[in-house]
Amino acid sequence: MQWTPEEQTAIREHAAVLGVSMQDYIRQAAASRALDWQRQQEAFRSMAQQRGISLEQLLQQGMLTDDTA
Repeated sequence: MQWTPEEQTAIREHAAVLGVSMQDYIRQAAASRALDWQRQQEAFRSMAQQRGISLEQLLQQGMLTDDTA
């Protein structure tokens, strides 16, 4: 994966402020995003189950009417 010079600078600076290496920062950021995605998917599955529909039906455009999960 290639980052722009601006992205590299931002990652390096934020990692330094947090006191971690760039590699650890990137790993932790990726893991955090993946876990957030899993939690979101589970919330959507739960919503679909409560409504008696499939996850695919719930995620069709227009099915979600508010920002709560």
